[in-house]
Amino acid sequence: MSKSGKTIVAVALVGAAAVGLYSVGSALLGEDGEAAGAKHAVNQVWIERLPVDARDQINHFVLVRHPQGKVGAVGKSSQWRHHIELFLWGLEGERLSVFLPQEQHKAQLNVRTWECAGEAPEPFELCLELKNKRGAVTMYSRKDWIIEPKDVAGSLAEIVEDAPALAGVFTADDALAVEPTEQQLEGAEHWADVELLPSL
Repeated sequence: MSKSGKTIVAVALVGAAAVGLYSVGSALLGEDGEAAGAKHAVNQVWIERLPVDARDQINHFVLVRHPQGKVGAVGKSSQWRHHIELFLWGLEGERLSVFLPQEQHKAQLNVRTWECAGEAPEPFELCLELKNKRGAVTMYSRKDWIIEPKDVAGSLAEIVEDAPALAGVFTADDALAVEPTEQQLEGAEHWADVELLPSL
């Protein structure tokens, strides 16, 4: 597979998270006030299920809080195809505000996480529910599937070692050089509201 075909959601966050996002949209994104019901949401890899083969596309979601800012990604990937949307985010309690600079859209989601070993399919231990007016989506993770913002590639390598089926999906060969600026969020309070869940 070509290097460009191996780009993954969390690796794309390396460039975005490391370039001074803190000043970008701080008024819009607000300060984090994470509720107990959302305590596992951040710096955790979330997927809908393990892929059954290299062509099986799975939904994935991640929120990364870096000392310099907050960036996330949502997408659907297999070893051979990746669709990823990067966004900026703010979390107040269980309310997630998402800002999508590419299309200049914004969205609001309710977020809830809980420990669900035995309830979730094997080998998952954590559940994430993303909910909006149109419905809800549940995604899964493991307690040790943590993204260290300063070592995304190393974090992904550990996750792939734990779950080899994700090797084609979570690849650390490329990092998108995303450099958000204050201009990208200019006028964001007037951006059109969208329902983010249908894209999952």
